[in-house]
Amino acid sequence: MADENLSKGLVDAAFNKKEAEEADKIKEENKANEGDIITFKRDGQQLEAVVTSTNPANSVVCDLTIMEDFQERNFDFEKTVVAHKNYTIKKRSKK
Repeated sequence: MADENLSKGLVDAAFNKKEAEEADKIKEENKANEGDIITFKRDGQQLEAVVTSTNPANSVVCDLTIMEDFQERNFDFEKTVVAHKNYTIKKRSKK
């Protein structure tokens, strides 16, 4: 009986883990493509950037210099990486 309960518990845990992983995945149509403009928060600031390349599995590389106030923000970088789950698409490219 104990072995049966342990086995059932392991199967339930595996099923719940798989279900959680699926829920975390971003649908393909909600992922940004090159040229799309995205918005995201970083260090309490709302940022906007254009996507320059994508990693379909988990992230995009984007260029922050499209922001009008980029120079005033004194960033140490022009590009950054953002996970798919951490941005929203503001505008799709016309490609």
